Amino acid sequence: MAPQPVDPITRGPLRDPRMPAPQVFRYAPASSIGHVVRQFWMPVWNFRDGEASHQRVLQYPGTLLVISPVYAIAKGPQLSLSHQELRGSSWGFGVLFQAAAGYRLHGAGLPSLVDDERPLETVEALVNTPEFIRDIRVSMSAEPSSPAVHARCIERAMMALASMCGPPTEEDELINTVTDLVEATPSLTRVDQLATRVGLDERALQRLTHKRLGLGPKWLIQRRRLQEASVRLGAGGCTVGQVAADLGYADQAHFTRDFSRVIGMTPGGYLRLNDRPRVGRPGA
Repeated sequence: MAPQPVDPITRGPLRDPRMPAPQVFRYAPASSIGHVVRQFWMPVWNFRDGEASHQRVLQYPGTLLVISPVYAIAKGPQLSLSHQELRGSSWGFGVLFQAAAGYRLHGAGLPSLVDDERPLETVEALVNTPEFIRDIRVSMSAEPSSPAVHARCIERAMMALASMCGPPTEEDELINTVTDLVEATPSLTRVDQLATRVGLDERALQRLTHKRLGLGPKWLIQRRRLQEASVRLGAGGCTVGQVAADLGYADQAHFTRDFSRVIGMTPGGYLRLNDRPRVGRPGA
């Protein structure tokens, strides 16, 4: 069965209408590996000489696998805003993993991968890694925008990931439930609320998220709120005060401090930045 495209609107990437943007193809995983893989994505771009796109992303609380023509890496969760400059013509092939996958891929070393990355060839859970990287590069280099090529690459990735895609354990299901609840429940704004919802005390929740994500539950809640804020402000038609209230902040000043510290600009500045048409052309 061919992979199914998913909704192109996603939290995480920040908008900047002053820059050209890559075309991004996103696909949902087969249901059989949905507890391990969240999404496959393939950015493709073809910019004019001198053009550059600075991609800034509020990463989801999970690990990534990224293959391009020049690198192949496993990335851990990133606490700060991630940056990637795109120039010329190229592509990427990525796997965004579910929360349960990080420990399956990296074991007890997962917390040390937070804000870090390592060569994909060093990830022992991936079988035949050099051949996998080579196959993805050969396929994507031929026709990077082709859905048929994407389907072949996803099938190849599923083969490489097969050894870590067994049935979920009770702990796998629990950590996926934790992150799903945070993302789907805007009313969850405190760690004690989250702990109650999943039937754990706060210390047990802290131990679980540190082991399985390398992150704390408070960070999960803040990241979801900032992702939602960036989507709302990027779409316009709102005020900073409205967004702060809707996301459960006690006051606008608290929201502004959180947003500015992570994003690098005030929410008002981000709202004004996006209150203009996107320039340039799609990078595909």
